[in-house]
Amino acid sequence: MKMKPIAITMGEPSGIASEIILKSWLLRRKKKLPPFFLVDCIKKLEKINQLFKLDVKLKSIKRPEDSIGVFQEFLPVMDMQNNIDFHLGIPDVRNSKYVISSIEKSFDFVRLNKAGGMVTLPVCKKTLKKYGFKFNGQTEFLSYLSKKKIKKKSEEIMILSTNKPIDNGPNLTVGLITTHIPLKRVLKEISQNKLIDKIHAFNNSLKRIWRIKIPKIALASINPHAGEGGLIGNEEQKLILPVLKKMRLEKINIIGPLSSDSCFFKKIRVKYNGILCFYHDQGLAPIKILDFYNSVNITGNLPIFRVSPDHGPAFDIAKKNIAKTNSLIASIKFLEKFC
Repeated sequence: MKMKPIAITMGEPSGIASEIILKSWLLRRKKKLPPFFLVDCIKKLEKINQLFKLDVKLKSIKRPEDSIGVFQEFLPVMDMQNNIDFHLGIPDVRNSKYVISSIEKSFDFVRLNKAGGMVTLPVCKKTLKKYGFKFNGQTEFLSYLSKKKIKKKSEEIMILSTNKPIDNGPNLTVGLITTHIPLKRVLKEISQNKLIDKIHAFNNSLKRIWRIKIPKIALASINPHAGEGGLIGNEEQKLILPVLKKMRLEKINIIGPLSSDSCFFKKIRVKYNGILCFYHDQGLAPIKILDFYNSVNITGNLPIFRVSPDHGPAFDIAKKNIAKTNSLIASIKFLEKFC
């Protein structure tokens, strides 16, 4: 059975989202991309198309399945028909309602089995928050939509994966226990129950998305050198070790805590299918060092498939016509492989 088309969201209108999706479509044959369609506004896309002289042929479609027949000749768009006033490099809070609507519409297409998965283009969290968006990011919003519309309560988990690590080692896949919160709040946010929920979410995701029957997971440490037996903090002994003991009783194959100054090295990570990290930069720093341009962001343990490029709206280069498509193309290819 052939895969259904991929739904792709609008992203931040004042950033590089429109540029990279237009350029990705131009590479559809060279990169052998599967059919996708945008949930966006044709007028906005046409402005970028003309500004950067990309010569992309856009076509409005009525149903997601219509994209299959036209994809090779036209970039299909489920036209939201909004006259979006935008200026590259300068986000406008008034456009937030369109950004959010595009995410929700794309989610619905996947939920209703009209699309095989969704790719979310980069947004500006600060602008969305000013508008009244109650979530720390798209990951948390999609978890909310899953609970609201599919009536499935599940602990979502942000997962990042490389595609072409520069050390020629195996791909690094990391899960995050906490995401977009200040570092000083990390320890306050982590309880044994939360850690257990995230381990289950990561384990389930490696099974469902990567199709690994019995995932081998490493858990990073919180403190330097895994606390050195309590000399540098006692979180490993009081928080982590009791949880690991419980998880092993549940037959979850998890090892740790591993010192996070060495666990990402290729000869160590080759032993594991994924490494679970406690805070944002603990996991993202090695991902971006190893594969800055091609890494992808996956939302795990949801009833739908969602991937996004591992970068932001890049306002600083939005007018320069130099944005790279690597991570977006890797996201599309990831869905093609794992959906």
